[in-house]
Amino acid sequence: MPVSKVYFSVPPLNDQATQSAANVITGGFSNVKGNANIKFAISAQDRMLETADLYLTGRVIHVTSTGAPLTLKPAAATTLAEFNANQGASLQAVTNQNVSNWGGLQNMVKRVFVQSKKSSVSISEHRNYPMFVNARNAWTNNRDDYLVSPLTRFDAAGTEADFVNRHSSLMDNATTGAVGQMPNVSAGQNNPEYGKPFSFRLDTALLNNTSALHLGNNYLGGILINLELNQENGFYYNKYFDSSNGADLNVDGSYYVIKDLRLCGRLSVPTPQDLADYNPQSLLADRFNLINDINSSVNSSKYTPNAAAVRSIVNLYLDQDQENNRAKNQSDFRIPLGLSRYQQNKNNTRQPQDFVIEVVPNQLTKTKNSGAGAVDASAVVPKAAMVGDAEVRALFQRAVLNGELAGKCSVGLQTEEDSITEQYAMTRGGTAATEGCGNNTKANAMGIGLDYTFHMGETTDYRQRDYDAIIHSGVNSGDAVLPAERSSIPELTQSYIKNIAGFNSQTLVKSV
Repeated sequence: MPVSKVYFSVPPLNDQATQSAANVITGGFSNVKGNANIKFAISAQDRMLETADLYLTGRVIHVTSTGAPLTLKPAAATTLAEFNANQGASLQAVTNQNVSNWGGLQNMVKRVFVQSKKSSVSISEHRNYPMFVNARNAWTNNRDDYLVSPLTRFDAAGTEADFVNRHSSLMDNATTGAVGQMPNVSAGQNNPEYGKPFSFRLDTALLNNTSALHLGNNYLGGILINLELNQENGFYYNKYFDSSNGADLNVDGSYYVIKDLRLCGRLSVPTPQDLADYNPQSLLADRFNLINDINSSVNSSKYTPNAAAVRSIVNLYLDQDQENNRAKNQSDFRIPLGLSRYQQNKNNTRQPQDFVIEVVPNQLTKTKNSGAGAVDASAVVPKAAMVGDAEVRALFQRAVLNGELAGKCSVGLQTEEDSITEQYAMTRGGTAATEGCGNNTKANAMGIGLDYTFHMGETTDYRQRDYDAIIHSGVNSGDAVLPAERSSIPELTQSYIKNIAGFNSQTLVKSV
């Protein structure tokens, strides 16, 4: 047992204070007009870092392209009705701009890598950090969870993003000026408490581990934690795919500024016996990211993971134009468009599932089971009835949750119904210019996965072995029964290989 536990709160090595002058915020961390790379250091010492209590805290300010906080219009005409407006000419910028349903402010972090202070070599790295975290959040939090902890800690609203999310980008203008029914807090933008507070854990293998990290000179010798910030167009998204009217809804060029950033946690002070018993060898619940694409209706995506103990493979899909595009929600994960069947191979052999997964019915189904009459997926109500993906859904959540079925989640049939409905609504057609088309807040969190643990801790060896996903779908087919805005677009595949990695804190070698 440790002698004591010491709390710490350290600022970044390259910290820069924010200032406000003439209603413009400068300084801080930002991908646009600040430092997009953040570096924390914890010095070498004979103490243990308890990663289970490691949090990133700070405040975020959402600003327009000019650097001014994104606030309600500074006029007496600003009313609750305008704030509550959903679309068309009365839609406001603070309502139009949204952050991720599932990850919220966690999506500010694009990449995390950790180094020992004894060596510049990266010993742990997570690219495309937010996508997998978002998917897992959606499968472990239900609607009520999101309205409590995620919402208050990092502004993630889950399935209620359509209405709750509008508060996420709203900043107080911190003046005494009248704004009608929406009063201000006259604290001043240079007040230390100005900005929206956040707090979340860095969910990586090394920084979210059950074993404490020894910071002594004979071990890690201290650590450096490096964060790379996400692009503003990959962090924010507009409420609608197409909002053709309304001058007050424009948020192009807006970005975020992070201030008062801290890395907070606890250090254990070990006894001499603890130090003597410390084992430098530990196992990490690791994951790494590989990228591929789907270019046709019959597509094979092949990888060579080169990992000895793979637990599962999680495949997330985005439209080719979905990344770094405010017109679409980058945290809206869907199965490949018009998915009809797929199989997953290891070394060109179907295993451990020696069968093809079929989606029956699917959006490409043209005839009824009886053979009499035609079916048009775009006209079916409810539209989720045209996607028979129960098996896909069960296998995917097992891949995300280490072999388990979700005890609670946000990814139900209603979530899928809303998502599919809005995909068909992306095309304006006869919709009036005062209306919005394609509500991006109706996000899904689905994909294709393969679990090797069987909820028993099993793994499979992928050293010099290939993983292959053969997918039959309507991607890039131009099929008229599919949503018109998506039917002719290739899709990007973000695959996460979940594996058990060994780490030696003396030699700083990680084996996968």
